[in-house]
Amino acid sequence: MAGPGEPTRGKAPQPPTPRRRLRESTLREKRVHPRYSDDEFALLANAAALSRMPVGGYVAETSLAAARADDPTASVADYRAMVKALMAANGQLGKIGGNLNQLAWHLNKDGAWPALDPVQELLDRVEASIADVDVAVAQVTSGR
Repeated sequence: MAGPGEPTRGKAPQPPTPRRRLRESTLREKRVHPRYSDDEFALLANAAALSRMPVGGYVAETSLAAARADDPTASVADYRAMVKALMAANGQLGKIGGNLNQLAWHLNKDGAWPALDPVQELLDRVEASIADVDVAVAQVTSGR
């Protein structure tokens, strides 16, 4: 009996048996067309290569796995919560900026400035808050 790769005596080589494809019998008609930055696509391509899948198949399988999970929101919940918190912080900082503009208008109109130390402390705290939000936004956008 011939082993793999050995010629058989007197018999023509058999064509390989076609493997069953794991696709549906009808084509899928619903499509989405996500867009990615170069960095995001590189992350996907790397993950797909490690999974030995094409990028499109990897995206489809992982998104369907998340959608089929008991809690489909869990995979994106942390990210969304972080974005909501940053949006709320940004809104609050915008309101603070409006209040500071009103304060500056009144101070310039009246000409009387209060003690400079508390005003400078307030401005330093606002600037630190803005810097914290900027750092958080940079971390979220680069880590996504």
